[in-house]
This record gives sequence, C-alpha cells and structure tokens, in this order.
Amino acid sequence: MYKLFYSPGACSLAVHVALYECGAPFEAINTAIGEGKTKTPEFLKINPRGQVPVLMDGETPIREGGAILTYLLDKEKSTLLPSGGLPRAAALEWLMWCNASLHPVYSRCFWLNRVVQDDAQKKALLSAALEVINSYWNEAEARLSKQAYLAGDQCTMADILLTVIADWNGWLPEPIQFGPNVSRVLRAVSQRPAYQKALAAEGIAAYKAAA
Repeated sequence: MYKLFYSPGACSLAVHVALYECGAPFEAINTAIGEGKTKTPEFLKINPRGQVPVLMDGETPIREGGAILTYLLDKEKSTLLPSGGLPRAAALEWLMWCNASLHPVYSRCFWLNRVVQDDAQKKALLSAALEVINSYWNEAEARLSKQAYLAGDQCTMADILLTVIADWNGWLPEPIQFGPNVSRVLRAVSQRPAYQKALAAEGIAAYKAAA
C-alpha cells in the first residue's frame, strides 16, 4: 500500500487526486507546511529537503512531484499518462511544464511577498513575477484554444496539475484572469470525482479558480 505525505492545497494535491484516479489503496498523512510538519526530524529522515509530496511504496520513498506522478501512473497503468509514442511525449511535456516551469514562478512570487521588506522594491519585483506568471497562462490558453486538453483530446495528469496550481490564485497579490479555454479545463478537471474526493480529504471546502 502506498503512503502519501501531503500538505493541503499544495502541489501534493495532484498526487492525492492521481491516487484516487488510479483506485490504488493508500494512506494519506497530513504534513502541513504551515504547521511546520515538513521540518520535523521524523519527516526530514524521509525527505531531507523538507518538501512534499513524498510517496512511499512499501519502504521506498519517492520524492519530487514529476517523478512520483510518472512512477505511479506507469505502475498503475493509468490513461492519465499514455504508455508510449508521441501521446506520451506530449503528456510528459505538459506535465513537466506545469511542474518545472509554472510551479516555480508561483514559488518565486510567494517568496518575494514573504521576504522583501521594502514596499517599493516588493511592488516592482512582484509586478515582474506576475508578468511571467501571466505569460505562462497565456501560453496555456493558446494551447487549449486548439484542443480539448493540454496534451490532446483526453485529460492527462498535466491538466490535473494545472488545475491544482490555478487554485493558488488566491495567494497572489493580484489574481490572475484566466482565459475562457483555461477556465473550461479548470471546471472540467475540478469536477472529476477523484478531484472532488481529494479536496474533501484535504479539508478544502471548494475549488475557487473555476468559479
């Protein structure tokens, strides 16, 4: 049985959704970042980086969201990650785009908002960070104006991670205005039964980005 270490609403939510999508048995352990649970000695033995998600398969920890999702979906033979060829390449490209391009610009924005003390400097730096975030959402909108989902006609894990990140909108100093096609995908993905089940399990009352 798998064991998932997660923080409510963080990127680990994508793994939580994936586990429900796969129908795999698992135990979910709330390791809330805001409560310092990722910095305890016990957790740091599992992940010295002090980050979630971590997925335990038996006694083996798997770290980093992209690696966890690829491993899990391959092992469980989920259609959220095609098994080969160009469909798999497209699904992986957009999954990694979410994980390694979109996610970090949000992290940078949160960091700036937290550590920069000078108001004028903070405003200028946050404005630049928000411009980059908007450019990524414009890229997603352009992609989704041509096809149903990021990787083609079917929902993949990339769309689920995109939907998780979109709900961080409320943590930004200025909310992002999503385009109509991004909003369409956010509504569709957030209403999937597995997504709703993961939200409930993490104590998240409602998905707000698609409202």
